[in-house]
Amino acid sequence: MPLRRALLIAAVLVIVAPERSHAQVFLASRPHPDFRIGPLFVVANVRPDLGPVTITLAWSLTPEPGRHAADIKQDLFLLWPGEITEATAPGEADPTLAPYLERRGFTVISSGRLLLRSRDRMELGTALPGEPIAEAASFVTYVRQSPVQAGPGTFIKVPWTPTLADPLAVMSLGMSFRNLIGPKPATWWEELFWGRRYVLATGFGDVGSLALPLYPLYFEHRDRVVHLAREFSLVIASFADSDHLRIEEVAPVNATRRLSRVRAGAELVSMPLAAAEGFTPQLLKIQFSYFSGRIAWRPIVVSLVLLLLGNLAGFILLSKDVARIVRTRLHLRRGEPAFLRDGGATLPRDVIDRIVFGTTTHADVLALCGPPDEDRVRRGAPGVSRSLIYRATRRIPRLRRAVGRLTTVARWDEEQHELEIELNGDRVSAVQSRVSRAKAAS
Repeated sequence: MPLRRALLIAAVLVIVAPERSHAQVFLASRPHPDFRIGPLFVVANVRPDLGPVTITLAWSLTPEPGRHAADIKQDLFLLWPGEITEATAPGEADPTLAPYLERRGFTVISSGRLLLRSRDRMELGTALPGEPIAEAASFVTYVRQSPVQAGPGTFIKVPWTPTLADPLAVMSLGMSFRNLIGPKPATWWEELFWGRRYVLATGFGDVGSLALPLYPLYFEHRDRVVHLAREFSLVIASFADSDHLRIEEVAPVNATRRLSRVRAGAELVSMPLAAAEGFTPQLLKIQFSYFSGRIAWRPIVVSLVLLLLGNLAGFILLSKDVARIVRTRLHLRRGEPAFLRDGGATLPRDVIDRIVFGTTTHADVLALCGPPDEDRVRRGAPGVSRSLIYRATRRIPRLRRAVGRLTTVARWDEEQHELEIELNGDRVSAVQSRVSRAKAAS
């Protein structure tokens, strides 16, 4: 029972945690560091193909008052939720990192080295990458063996170098991560109208949920966390090909958008990082999508299709009313209207003149008029008699104005005709017709 409860709690923590929370936590080699990180710049570069996101991390060290930068002299460690796709420097990772993690119950899945660069203060804000230094950072990507699959984490070691103590330079570390961009949950209707939309989340000071493999390391070494200095620091998301980019939502509200002054065709979303005495995660979340062509055609096409369907539906509804008006108020004169029957052939107008008493047979009547609407048989003296009854309707327009053969109709009258043909044996003995007239319904 305790095991089942623990699994349930772990699953809930994974579900309610931010889906992709990509941020950094710096750790010092010694407890209670007497320095801070600042300034700090976290830059996420997004490509239109939504491939691995390149993260450029630039930072400097700020000693506490009364201390000197040279007194720091210790390695830095970086915790990052996510998996580095490839190494950027040749050689093997620091051999002490993998055993360090394995002793704590983690499983190492990849490792390597990362190129470190140094940028002078005059190179900040430019496209210059900086000068490589002799030392290289080492990284190990690892997972935690648990019933809940929580994703990998990365442990990075930045070795001490005198460049870290240079107050007029910043260190620069470039890393490429996969799965930093995820699809935004949406209904089928939203995806049909807007297309697939994506979410990028980046920031600083977040170790993810309790189920992620970073939290145990942070919890063990939380007395070594290096806090952010009161310096000008930024989180920046750089989107290439801004002509085909649509940014829908940016959080928090103090984030700003502008075109890049350095990279042509790039749009930047930036958020200032605020220093805090405690441990405060700061996250920049962006909902966006890329489209092809000169404009975002999908909303336009879907809107036009909906407009066309709406107009077509309106035309169909309107056409019924128009057809009813034309049918009841207009008439094309073509001679006298025929006798219309519900079933069978149309009754000829001169049917009575064609019937000869004592000569016309039952077969002749059927050939002339078709099957009867009603067939009556009477047995009695002097014998058996039979009656064939035909019913038909005539709609007669009462005309108002005429233009050639086209006329307007004031109203329609209706004539109900009934023709009864009596047969004695197989010969016609009598014919009787009845006509009733009434105003037709529209």
